[in-house]
Amino acid sequence: MAPSLKVTYFNFAGRAEPIRLALTIGGIDFEDQRLSFPEFGAMKPSLPFGQLPVMEIDGEQIAQGPALLRYAGKLAGMEPQDPLAALRVDEMVLAMHDVVALFTPSILEPDMEKKLEMRIALVEETLPKWFGMIERRIAGGGKEYCAGDSLSVADLSLYNFVKWMRTGTLDGVPATIMDAYPATCAVADRVAEHPKVKEWNETH
Repeated sequence: MAPSLKVTYFNFAGRAEPIRLALTIGGIDFEDQRLSFPEFGAMKPSLPFGQLPVMEIDGEQIAQGPALLRYAGKLAGMEPQDPLAALRVDEMVLAMHDVVALFTPSILEPDMEKKLEMRIALVEETLPKWFGMIERRIAGGGKEYCAGDSLSVADLSLYNFVKWMRTGTLDGVPATIMDAYPATCAVADRVAEHPKVKEWNETH
């Protein structure tokens, strides 16, 4: 019997989007609960680690985005059975988690001048280093996707990040920042063309 699932996050893509996409691609029914910031504030003391996303599985709340993504991937049949292949997937998921975390200090910085200074440092120094490592990892694998020839949750993580960068909504970060990394963008573009991803984007 399939578990009863509820994914709780804010009303934007963020860290929950790869989880939502994995469940959607796998045809797994789930409740997509989206909170306002005041609603999150009221719920925060009851959350396992005081943060989102969380997933309620048959009434039990489980936290930590990468763990939830791996679980969603298993339900959706997107988790490799081979331990080494699964390790490659986890490696990229956690690398993307690290890259997203690089933005947290500047996102939380209220002073716009300081925020832009932090973003300049990211764009000119930190991000090229990370993007270069990710690009070499993908290109060196010689496969269609991040960790092999099949779509995995690693590709959903990468796609979600590249899409975020391309929006141009981050002050001080040019929408063209990913253009220098063709292997990375090729994977993101393949994910974007998946029928269920396109349908999700059209309806959300």
